Amino acid sequence: MLWKLCQTRVAQVGLTIVLLGLASGVRGAPVAADKAESLPKFPAVEKAIREHFAKLPNYRDGEILSRNQVGPIFRILENMGWPVDGQKAILEAVLPDTDPLVRQLRTEAGKKFARQVATVPQGYDRLDRLRRASQGQQRVGNLIQGPDGYLMIKYMTTTAGGRELGRMLSQTPGGKNFNKPTERIYTVDQLVDRLKQEYAKTVGKPASTPP
Repeated sequence: MLWKLCQTRVAQVGLTIVLLGLASGVRGAPVAADKAESLPKFPAVEKAIREHFAKLPNYRDGEILSRNQVGPIFRILENMGWPVDGQKAILEAVLPDTDPLVRQLRTEAGKKFARQVATVPQGYDRLDRLRRASQGQQRVGNLIQGPDGYLMIKYMTTTAGGRELGRMLSQTPGGKNFNKPTERIYTVDQLVDRLKQEYAKTVGKPASTPP
């Protein structure tokens, strides 16, 4: 009799735990959904980003970004309802305003060259790698001043000969991993892509799924 009573009590306790667990799950499920619903839609986020850069004086699409230009974006997005968790890492992926490459690409000739480099897949990555290699700053300066200097960057990124040149440069001081992406953010398009990935993580969707 006592054994049956214990079994009954255990069964009742187990049922209560299960019910409580289900209730907790039901109550907890809408929390993530509510968070996602409170965020601005990503098209609105992208629009705000592009409008910010469109309003900057002396800036055109494709030119190199710097941290002072990107920093205000996070305040804008927070005011829209999205405090970006990964903002520190994103900002650190942007070159500082005092960086020599930024300064080179902020001259009139440098801006024209930068907009051309931006049309080349991984063009900025190769340019950044090049300036860190031996005599790199001088080489970048020569490309900026020379006619169609961006074609050398295009050659490095799109041809077998260019990739072989990159492998050779990888063996020189400062040239390590020459053919690999730097994982930095150089342009508005790259910033939008990086923030889209961060947005996807925030709402719990795969990065490849359009928000």
